[in-house]
Amino acid sequence: MRSWLLPLVITVMGLLGVLTLRSVAPQLAIQQLVYLVLGVIIFSFVSQWSYHRLSAWRWGLYVLLVIGLCIPLAIGQTTRGIAAWIDIGGWFSIQPSQLAIPFVGLVVAELVTKTKLQVKDFVGLGVVIGVPAILVALEPDLGTLIVYLASMGSMLFVSHVQWRWIVGVGAIAIVVAVTSWHWWLAPYQKARITSFLNTSSNQDASYNARQALIAVGSGQLLGRGLGQGIQSHLRFLPERQTDFIFASLAEELGFLGAAVVLSGYGLLLWSLHRIADQSTDVAASYYCYAISGMLMVQVMINIGMNMGLVPITGITLPFVSYGGSSFLAVCLSFGIVQAISRWHQQLKELHLT
Repeated sequence: MRSWLLPLVITVMGLLGVLTLRSVAPQLAIQQLVYLVLGVIIFSFVSQWSYHRLSAWRWGLYVLLVIGLCIPLAIGQTTRGIAAWIDIGGWFSIQPSQLAIPFVGLVVAELVTKTKLQVKDFVGLGVVIGVPAILVALEPDLGTLIVYLASMGSMLFVSHVQWRWIVGVGAIAIVVAVTSWHWWLAPYQKARITSFLNTSSNQDASYNARQALIAVGSGQLLGRGLGQGIQSHLRFLPERQTDFIFASLAEELGFLGAAVVLSGYGLLLWSLHRIADQSTDVAASYYCYAISGMLMVQVMINIGMNMGLVPITGITLPFVSYGGSSFLAVCLSFGIVQAISRWHQQLKELHLT
């Protein structure tokens, strides 16, 4: 595994995001460029550490995460009905829930390394995963919760957890989903989930999906050109800088621009699975699968909702959408993956000598 591949792909994807923002939301481009530089620095710094040293801090990081998730519920900044951000000095906001996957992932990766989990082990695993999940649900941030649970589920799926436990968790998830539909989700959230099935059935709820689909289709092969997108520049496309940045990019750079983005994600997923397969540390492999699950689900849902294929859930596009906490957290996650790759390469070179 080439050591330059991950940082190169991440940088190119980040620059594509900045380029798109420079066109559709120029006031945010410089700030996103700053996030890109900080993200690359975090990636480089974390990748130089030993994975085992990082893993040794896993419980301390877990406790910090839980404390961080409690703060927004008490005094956090509310945006679009979600209390998930901690305002710092009025110029920057931190979203602690973005750190749930890398921090909890380190803990769960170690817990599922046992050949056969007993009942008490599985209960403990459920508590470790469940506490952050409940806190994120209380915000309530449905998009982050879905990605978080998908990431943790990826580790359970590839680990030694018995299938009867996985089926049991699936059954519980169905019960929770049905209960949430009737008692927890607000009417506007239900409308978002059902509107994609029939874009003409609810004009308000399906507006975003229709405008995104128009933007993607109007880009055709080569796109309208940077700065020439009608849907984004005339503000027909809501959240053009975050949830629907893929539609903005596809409208201005066309199918070829969208293909570059998809190819970048394909390279990242291939790299994650290759590093996981090559690692001699089982927990490290599981961690890579957790990040792979996170990336795959996030990309599939975001691009799917940009094309009217899945409900709109407020999930951003990794490395491309505007956002500081999400961008830096994903860079941190991939920095740990790079640390795993470096460690494996060092072992390989040691054996060759």
